[in-house]
Amino acid sequence: MDWSEVGEFTKAVAPIFTAGAACTGAWIGWRGLEKWRTETLGKRQAEIAEATLASVYEMEDILRAAREPWVLPHEMAKKEGVPDETATSQDYAPEARLLERQEFFARFRSQKFAFAAVFGLEAAKPLDELWQYRVKINCAVFTLLRNKEMPTRSEEHRVFIEGQREIAFRPSKSEDDTLGKRISEQVSNIEYTCRPAIEARAKL
Repeated sequence: MDWSEVGEFTKAVAPIFTAGAACTGAWIGWRGLEKWRTETLGKRQAEIAEATLASVYEMEDILRAAREPWVLPHEMAKKEGVPDETATSQDYAPEARLLERQEFFARFRSQKFAFAAVFGLEAAKPLDELWQYRVKINCAVFTLLRNKEMPTRSEEHRVFIEGQREIAFRPSKSEDDTLGKRISEQVSNIEYTCRPAIEARAKL
């Protein structure tokens, strides 16, 4: 093979090498884009998981504090916009405590949608459950207030009222606190979703 043939051969294979280089460059670029997307999504998931988990821990603490069985004298003072008979009843204390955290509850409810968008509606169900427990406390409080002056009509009614009291106020024995156990269970469910996303961020 003389130099003229070498030149012709080089001309013939040059486009192949050029195409190969272009493909390699495109593949490297695609890999880089995928890595960027994965890292960006991972960071976003971790941020939402961390914020949501922190709110869930706060929610757990708020619900526990609201159900504190000891009611202090200042908690039974008259309150603006609340009938005196209601405000001065110790049975109203759990709801009064929760009303002080309305700003948090609004933030907690809106946070659910960002969480569901990233982790799915199924994963967000514990957030709904925790909110429902807040509603259950509200219903239990007003059931106690409505039945305060009513005589116990039957054993079944007495058991019902005691059950409502155990929702509004934490029982003295933790093993008897059914609502408290349910709250802890939902916290664990959220941890199950959030922890892997938070820990994965350290590996990105």
